[in-house]
Amino acid sequence: MVMHSLKKSALALILALLIILPLVLTGCPAPTPGSTNTTTPSSSTASNSTPSGTLNLYGTDPYTLDPATSSEATSGEYIMQIFSGLLTLDANLNPVADIAKSWTISPDGKVYTFTLRQDVKFHDGRPVTAADFKYSWERACNPATASATAGTYLGDIVGAKEMLAGSTTSLSGLKVVNDYTLQVTIDKAKSYFLDKMAFVATFVVDKNNVTSGEWWRKPNGTGPFKLKNWVNDTSLVLERNAAFYGEKAKVNS
Repeated sequence: MVMHSLKKSALALILALLIILPLVLTGCPAPTPGSTNTTTPSSSTASNSTPSGTLNLYGTDPYTLDPATSSEATSGEYIMQIFSGLLTLDANLNPVADIAKSWTISPDGKVYTFTLRQDVKFHDGRPVTAADFKYSWERACNPATASATAGTYLGDIVGAKEMLAGSTTSLSGLKVVNDYTLQVTIDKAKSYFLDKMAFVATFVVDKNNVTSGEWWRKPNGTGPFKLKNWVNDTSLVLERNAAFYGEKAKVNS
């Protein structure tokens, strides 16, 4: 369990750097157009280590736990513990597999086909599918969500600019091929597109959770930690997600 005592002190920024998951990622080169990437990070294997202890950190309240509307570091630190996305970054800041276990890129560099892991579940146990990503990204690009980051990280997808402008209600560049295959078409070849897929604005959210009012106070994520309790300006408690698809956090549940 990770407990955050939310005292606003000068040490907040320094101590926030301690929020590091014990996830071990293997490095892999960025794929090139026409290639296939089938590398899965070592975090996909659960750790055999016995979790122990409670980590207490000082910090401040996050502004939000909504991946689509987060735009500052404090919220991002928590969101990265509670949610996850198609890709993550390794120690060398290269994009590597996370919920997507592999992907291919078309010869013209514009069509990405992601194959999702089939063992990823939301904290309530519901399986994550390609349709959940489509919903999450279209929600982020919906003007009503008022995301400050969707244009930056999802704006390369065909139809994103139109959706952000309110002239359409769906991303024409997204295709759910089947439950575990998502096809993404971008407007032109861009070597940095995969890097964007590791940013919190692209993380998957649960539609049933999002439609339940101020949902981000009780988020149903996919990450290695769950939100157990949050008392404004007093404490925020994260507990270990024992069903996490990757390496489990090495703290008590």
